Amino acid sequence: MNHSTHQLFDKHPKQDFQVERLAFFSDAVFAIAITLLVIEIKIPHVTSETTYQELWHEVKDMRFQFLALFLSFGIIGTYWMKHHILFKYIHNYNLSVTRINLFSLLPIIFFPFTTAFVYENFKFIELIVIPLRLFLLNNILANFSLYLLYWTVMVKNKHLSYPMETKDKLFFTSKLYWTGISFTIVFILTFFTKLELALLGMLPIGLINIKDKYYPSRKK
Repeated sequence: MNHSTHQLFDKHPKQDFQVERLAFFSDAVFAIAITLLVIEIKIPHVTSETTYQELWHEVKDMRFQFLALFLSFGIIGTYWMKHHILFKYIHNYNLSVTRINLFSLLPIIFFPFTTAFVYENFKFIELIVIPLRLFLLNNILANFSLYLLYWTVMVKNKHLSYPMETKDKLFFTSKLYWTGISFTIVFILTFFTKLELALLGMLPIGLINIKDKYYPSRKK
């Protein structure tokens, strides 16, 4: 009996279903986190005495809320796509995978809070750095935990997953790595320089995106 046949007989009858449960539960967490982003936005208070100009002024004041919402929607969506790609290769699991997958969802549920914290203080230049640091830390932890999940199933426990295609492997080892580095640089710089200069720390991921777009890897 060869190795693959032996694995087939050893396979638990509910193994595939259990792996799907991990993916479905994760999808639900991502979906709820994205939904909570818009719930945090409060509808302008309108009365019979409210004028057109007053209402329009309130709507304009919400621009930072919508900007933060779209930004976090894109960020959470990006993490979900990476998580989705990773589970395309996972065919088995163990306790470590279950725990680390759960850990990878923890930063995701904090995005509605850190996003709301940023836009609620966007007008206060002297205070915005504090919620921004929390938002950056949220992203750093999200990157780290997702990379840890990738390393657990694709490096440490290769028997739990199918071989990953080169383009997807680069997506994790390059994009995820440099995104985490960029957020970390900005986070550190906020303690030593002005916010405008600290944001230059996002240059690494920007350069990587440009490189991948105009000079993609030829590896298959």
